[in-house]
Amino acid sequence: MTGPRRRMGTLELERVTDAPRPRPSRAEARPGARPAGASVAPRAVAAVGVASALMLLAGCSTYPSDGVVVTGADGEDYVVPDGTERPVYASREDCVADIESQLAKLRADGNAVTASADELCEDASEYHGGHAYPTGVWLGPLLFSGSRWDSPRVSSWSAVGTGDFAKPGSVAHSDVVEKAPTGATVGQRVPLSGGFGTSGKASGFGSSAKAVHGSSFGG
Repeated sequence: MTGPRRRMGTLELERVTDAPRPRPSRAEARPGARPAGASVAPRAVAAVGVASALMLLAGCSTYPSDGVVVTGADGEDYVVPDGTERPVYASREDCVADIESQLAKLRADGNAVTASADELCEDASEYHGGHAYPTGVWLGPLLFSGSRWDSPRVSSWSAVGTGDFAKPGSVAHSDVVEKAPTGATVGQRVPLSGGFGTSGKASGFGSSAKAVHGSSFGG
């Protein structure tokens, strides 16, 4: 049985969990009897974004409830959660290898990731926001605060500001930010509504690191 799917932007992954099994019949309840369909037990699927999964693996339990309106590289206004950042790499090769490593960890944790490292890595020269990146630098996807991982390939972590994300055609930001509501102005704080949690601000983001398949996550 498949549960309702929730899509967050254009990137998504599926966490696979065991669904409740139907009550066995009398014949199946006999000692030693094999339950019907045991080899193909139903699975429940819930879709979350790549950045969301990395945040949860980092030990953060709630999504941010609001953010500040910021203009992206495409000229559109978005609601960006506090502390949003992205990893910086010295080369495309470092970015692709590192992001693919993180996606592999998500898959190993039971998530069917549909995103690829190639689409999540972007040439920094295509962004002309508040950061002056050296030639040849590449950027990883936008991440929620507290979702950092330890990697020798990451040169630094860059805060996301005006013009630092959402170039035309990009999907590297779609799991974290959402289009600003009509009437919202740059710099205004507004609620997030695109499927994020509503249990309040994530004050505990990055409060602790959690080892996941050999890497340390956390702010």
